[in-house]
Amino acid sequence: MCGIVGYVGYRNAVPVLIKGLEKLEYRGYDSAGIACVDHQKGSLSVIKEKGKLGILKEKLGDFTIEAHIGIGHTRWATHGEPSRANAHPHVDASGKIALIHNGIIENYAVIKNALQKKKVRFLSQTDTEVGVNLIGSYYRKSPKLFDAVKRAVGEMHGFFSFVLFSKDDPDTLIVYKRSNPLVIGLGHGENFAASDVTALLPYTRQVIYLEDEDLAVITAKEISIYSLKEKAWIKRHPSTVHWDASQAQKQGFPHFMLKEMYEQPEVLKNILIKRIQKNGEIFFDTVDRKFQKRLRKIKRVSMISCGTAYHAGMVGSVAMGKYARIPCQTEVSSEFRYGTPILNPKDLVVLITQSGETADTLAALREAKDKGAVTLAVVNVVGSTIAREADAVIYTHAGPEIGVASTKAYIAQLATLLLLSFYMARIRKTIPATDLKALLREFKKMPEHCAKVLKESKKFDRCAEKHYTRRNFLYLGRGCNYPTALEGALKLKEISYAHAHGYAAGEMKHGPIALIDHEQPVICIAPDSLTYDKMISNIQEILARDGIVIAIGTEGQKDLEKMSDDFFSIPKVPEILSPLLTVIPLQFFAYKVAVLNGRDVDQPRNLAKSVTVE
Repeated sequence: MCGIVGYVGYRNAVPVLIKGLEKLEYRGYDSAGIACVDHQKGSLSVIKEKGKLGILKEKLGDFTIEAHIGIGHTRWATHGEPSRANAHPHVDASGKIALIHNGIIENYAVIKNALQKKKVRFLSQTDTEVGVNLIGSYYRKSPKLFDAVKRAVGEMHGFFSFVLFSKDDPDTLIVYKRSNPLVIGLGHGENFAASDVTALLPYTRQVIYLEDEDLAVITAKEISIYSLKEKAWIKRHPSTVHWDASQAQKQGFPHFMLKEMYEQPEVLKNILIKRIQKNGEIFFDTVDRKFQKRLRKIKRVSMISCGTAYHAGMVGSVAMGKYARIPCQTEVSSEFRYGTPILNPKDLVVLITQSGETADTLAALREAKDKGAVTLAVVNVVGSTIAREADAVIYTHAGPEIGVASTKAYIAQLATLLLLSFYMARIRKTIPATDLKALLREFKKMPEHCAKVLKESKKFDRCAEKHYTRRNFLYLGRGCNYPTALEGALKLKEISYAHAHGYAAGEMKHGPIALIDHEQPVICIAPDSLTYDKMISNIQEILARDGIVIAIGTEGQKDLEKMSDDFFSIPKVPEILSPLLTVIPLQFFAYKVAVLNGRDVDQPRNLAKSVTVE
């Protein structure tokens, strides 16, 4: 969850840390802080504040120090309320070691109790302070911070990443990764560490993705990595980040979320260029022939994911069953491994995650591998843990997504999963070649259709202006647009804090109909489909109870338009492709409602972009 950044080199560390935290604040914004060593005096300075990064920046306004090493942190609270005392960095009892942390030390209470018996006094409620004091207790017995960290992490349970230094050695950062993301940035006469490459793009595109149990020593000139798994010093090869730094900027938009919604046609276009060859074949550059042979033998598929990615997985499951004719189920990552899943080598488990670091999805991946299933990651972030650990990976190529509420990453997941389903259908010969060609012909029109829907933004605005003060919303959909109803409701909840529920429209009479009255807006997703007539019947039932109908349908559906208080149309497309378009009005509606209510769209309360703790 939290954002962490470290620097050692020739620059003044403070501006580097602040710029890094600006790129990472979407990972948590309960508090922020930095620690650095004065280059002249050798003194350790820690400045931290409760609240968003802007408060820390104000505090630093009069702060002048020449430091060539430092660490910075922006927090999503787990242990202890958001407060200055609980903010990172934390310092050990000796006042020598400063540490920042992303994740959870699960046995912190046991360690804390043992340290308190040794008269160590704690100033916060965090597990982080426990971690730095355990390291500090070993550092006092050993002249090397590396050795102290190595001993301490062996006693800690949980999933976490650390970046730390000692003022005794103000030229060296120590970093450690266990499950939670950590990447090293390579510079000339300087080096960096961060939880996300976005913090590194202003300075370098050469990075090393650390693997679990990597313990690294970073100086301005050298990086050494020790693998606790292999019990040896090892070489990790650098990668080049191909994202443009400008992609992580607002570029004139008031919010990242709005910018990212408008990027969706380009995202779709890029995916189609990469995935559909000139000869009409679907191509995944990361799926080799050996893995393709394994896919041909698959008898069952599970789509495993969380939140928005779960909704993408639901659409993928519909497509997989319809076209590849494989039984496919979708499960929430956090429930999957605790349900003692029955898996074998003929099961394919598809892990869907934007960040590639989602803790529950990573745990599900490891459970699936332990049980012998074939694993395939559908991931946006190159080099992420899930991308590396799965048997194969398909990248969604959405580019950096900064807004906490996912938009373009969702569209990218949908497109990728649909193409995966069509690909499976082709290699299993469950779809006639002419039908597949027709589908892909329509698919290639989707960027243009997406851009057309986006041009209706003023209509979405007017609808939101009528309803933004309401506190309860019901979303209904059928078939492959039932997940769209869930996603639309989630978007509204995430950024406007209104209560919203998504339901399969056929379930309305089994409970939700009790909610409908003259004040209840019901968002009905009803494009051309096999169940269109059923959806119209549901809408008639809503109207009979004086409900407010906001409908999303296909161009030319005059009957639906007449019975709706507000009607938004999408171009006519095959039903299975419609979720790529029907979600766009729902994104805009949520965005505008949130803005009109004065919400912080990009950084909604209590949320973080990457959920790296269970």
